[in-house]
Amino acid sequence: MKKLTNAKKIALAAIIGIALPFSSSIADGHEGEKERFFESQYRHDVMQHFNYSMKKLVPILFKGTGNRDHLPAIASIMASTASISKAAFEKDTRGMEGHTVAKDAVWENWQDFAKRMDALERDTAAFAEVTARTTDADEIMAAFRNVGRNCKGCHDEYKAD
Repeated sequence: MKKLTNAKKIALAAIIGIALPFSSSIADGHEGEKERFFESQYRHDVMQHFNYSMKKLVPILFKGTGNRDHLPAIASIMASTASISKAAFEKDTRGMEGHTVAKDAVWENWQDFAKRMDALERDTAAFAEVTARTTDADEIMAAFRNVGRNCKGCHDEYKAD
């Protein structure tokens, strides 16, 4: 297993600190969620932070709504979350009882999945760098499209539901 850097540890602690107060209500079946086992809930929480970032970026980039000045900070949150996403899937949970949307294919094709998660980490870091460096819409959109392709490709192969 790859050792976490200090930046990844800080991102992980932030995600856990934010998600922990809500995890018991979700795990208990509140908020319309099915009951998840611990590893599934953890993965879900990590990916939800990524999803929240995406939901804030899309209106800014495609609709001209939201606060464009927040773009670099939101991109940075997304990149931090991506940096711990692969580690959230490292434990093979096939056969564990409880809800998950991770297909068995994650662990059956771990090398491909890991390669995709590494690409997501790399491309979100590049997107965050671009948004911090420039306001050029074409350059920002090119970097964002790379992130979006990663999301779709991985979901098509490895996410159920």
